[in-house]
Amino acid sequence: MNLDVTMLNNYQDTNTFSESRYAELGGIDLAKNSTVQADWISPDVVQKIAEISSLRDAEIPAIIDQEVTVTAVPGFEIPANLSMSGKITPIAYDIFSGFRHYPAHYANNTVKEQFDLDHKVKKVTYGMGKALDAIILSRLEARKTQSLPYGTAQVSDGSKTFSFNATTDTLEISKEAQKEYMFANLSRIVDANEIGGDYEIVTSRAGLAAAKNEWAKYGNSNEKNLQALGFPAINQLHETGTLIPGSNNFNGYYVRNGAIAMYENFPADFRMGTKFAGKEWSISDMELPFVRMRANVFTNLEATNATSLVGAGRDTNLIMTHYQEMALWVRVYLFEEFNSDLSNRVNPVIKIAGLAS
Repeated sequence: MNLDVTMLNNYQDTNTFSESRYAELGGIDLAKNSTVQADWISPDVVQKIAEISSLRDAEIPAIIDQEVTVTAVPGFEIPANLSMSGKITPIAYDIFSGFRHYPAHYANNTVKEQFDLDHKVKKVTYGMGKALDAIILSRLEARKTQSLPYGTAQVSDGSKTFSFNATTDTLEISKEAQKEYMFANLSRIVDANEIGGDYEIVTSRAGLAAAKNEWAKYGNSNEKNLQALGFPAINQLHETGTLIPGSNNFNGYYVRNGAIAMYENFPADFRMGTKFAGKEWSISDMELPFVRMRANVFTNLEATNATSLVGAGRDTNLIMTHYQEMALWVRVYLFEEFNSDLSNRVNPVIKIAGLAS
């Protein structure tokens, strides 16, 4: 090597470190699993949703549950018992972000270009995932059942209590009831209210610690019949950093698979892969990390800084005039299972709270 004045510079390692942290986004995981079992949405609707214009709505007809007329007098006065119908209209949501990439930024920078790019993609997709997780949880809150008349008294036992708070529309579970029998009792409550099925649960961080510890302690050595106790598979238990427990052990939702579903939408230019003057519209080949949805992607490899190249205090040798940019746009339609009277009719989305006492 040759002697050089740069030998006097401080040593800077190029093995960069990031302090970013990432919480679980269990609302998305629950909704993805639920979508698979939303068999009331036909493949034709899913295909149409992928291409539909923002100026048009997709509508699915639904038959309203009605009491039929039954008499004890046979004759020719036959009850009409006509059907009434409603409709399911999905709600469209947009999650948009992206980043700029300045190649000149790395000419005198010890942070490696590829490391920084990977880090930005991860941060951006995580931010988009947080936004989608919050949307899903807000819809679960809006669709939570406001009635749960049966089963809570029957499954409660001493200090192990289940109580539906009609003021907050929340099923409150005492601390003692959160252990081995919680899932079995939840299953019995939904069965009693005629909304049984395959359920998953999402709570605030570490909300299911007691239940998971029971699962780990007794399941591996087969000391207890977990199936009889109603324990879901571990991939049906979700946690999210979006929910806040407050003074409770956990807050969350107990949701029947199929009660909520979500599908991507891809506008025409993105579907066709339009290219023009260094710009490209496309669809991601795979689901984005964290978001777990495919995205509409716009890339521009020939963007330029529109600010003045010369100005007071500006070093013309350092200004970064050229950059590349990428936009990520997830347009998603959320479907919710039909309920003609949410105020009085039990819905298979139950808000739950694990009390601290």
